[in-house]
Amino acid sequence: MKPTFWQVAGKPKWLAGLALAIVVAIVFSLFGNWQLSRSIRVIEGDLPGKVATPLEEVAELGKPFLEVQADRLVSAGVFISNSNCAVVEGRQQLLEDGSTKPGYWVVFDSINADQVHILIAAAFYEAKDAALAACRMGPSLDFDTATALVGRYEPSEAPAPRLSEAAPLFSSLSIEQLINFWPLEKPKVYPGFVVSEQAIHGAKDTTAESIVIGVRQTQTELNWLSAFYAAEWIIFSGFALFLWGRLVQDERKRIEAEANGSVA
Repeated sequence: MKPTFWQVAGKPKWLAGLALAIVVAIVFSLFGNWQLSRSIRVIEGDLPGKVATPLEEVAELGKPFLEVQADRLVSAGVFISNSNCAVVEGRQQLLEDGSTKPGYWVVFDSINADQVHILIAAAFYEAKDAALAACRMGPSLDFDTATALVGRYEPSEAPAPRLSEAAPLFSSLSIEQLINFWPLEKPKVYPGFVVSEQAIHGAKDTTAESIVIGVRQTQTELNWLSAFYAAEWIIFSGFALFLWGRLVQDERKRIEAEANGSVA
C-alpha cells in the first residue's frame, strides 16, 4: 500500500516537526514585520495651526542640516541687526491661486540670548530698488529688545557670485557667504535660516510682503534596504514550512520504495 502525503504527515514525529516549523515561521515573520516597520518612515509636515517648535530643539550647532528639519515651523527670541542686511534675487512668491511672482528677499542677521546667529528671510519685495532701500533702512527695531520670531526653517543655499560691488545683492541665500560678507568674527550660526511668517521691515515701508513659500506636507519615505531585509525574512518563514513538507515527501517516497522492494 502506497501511503499518502497526509498519512505520513499525520505521524507524531512529523506533527511535532510541523509545530516546530510553524514556530520558526512565526519567529521569522515577526522579524520581517519588525524590519518592515523600520523601512517605512512618515515625515510629518507642519500644517496650518500647528504650534511652532523652539529653534534650538530643531537645529543643532555644528551639525549638518537634515532633510527632516526642512519646512519646520520654529520660534525664537532674537535681537535683529539694523546693519547686517542683504538682498537675494530670484525669489518666487507663492500666490493664493498656486501661481508665483518673481521678486527679492531682504535678509537680516540676528542673534539669540545664547549669542547664536540666526539669519532671517524677513520680507518679499517685487522691486529691486524697494528691497535695497529696505535693506539700507533696516527693520527699525531696538536691537536691545528681543523680537519673537516665528517662521519656517530652511537649508542654506549654495554660494553664488555677488551681483553688485556697490550693493549687498546676491543670487542665493548662502549662510557661509553672508557671514563672510558682513563679516561676523568666529560666529556661532545654525546651518539653516528662518523664513519669517510675518514681514519684518521699517515703520514707513509700505511695499514689504510676508514671504509665502510652498512647504512640504506629510509624506512617507521607503527605505529599500530595510524593505529587502523584510522580504528576506518572509521568504525564510515560508521556507521553514516548505522544508517540513519536503522532508515529509521524502519520507513518503522512502516508505513507498521499501514497499516496492527498492532501496531508498
